[in-house]
Amino acid sequence: MRLRPHHIALIVSDLPRSLAFYERLGFSKRDQMDVGTADIAFMRLGGLELELFCYRDTPPAVAEERVLGFRHLALTTRDVDRALAKLQADGIVPQDITVRDVGFARLAFFPDPDGAEIEIVEYT
Repeated sequence: MRLRPHHIALIVSDLPRSLAFYERLGFSKRDQMDVGTADIAFMRLGGLELELFCYRDTPPAVAEERVLGFRHLALTTRDVDRALAKLQADGIVPQDITVRDVGFARLAFFPDPDGAEIEIVEYT
């Protein structure tokens, strides 16, 4: 059996706001649909597909504190300092975000509009 990545799904609170945020990160919107209880938008960046769910009511079975499940969305770049400076200049990322050197990589973490963590990584 050969498995390949297909998509990552995120629950968001405001679909237009999240679409605008991820478009500014370079994702392009492919499709959007109404599935009754939620609106879903599909976005793509290279080979990565992102599926944004925006429920009309309280999302089903979402706990206050999540210990298991989605941790972060990682995007890679050749120059994390340059990428972070551009994202900060464009107002996408807060100014107080710093780059961490962990030996094999340099990392910057920042939140999306709903607090999901985004990582920009430069492998050294």
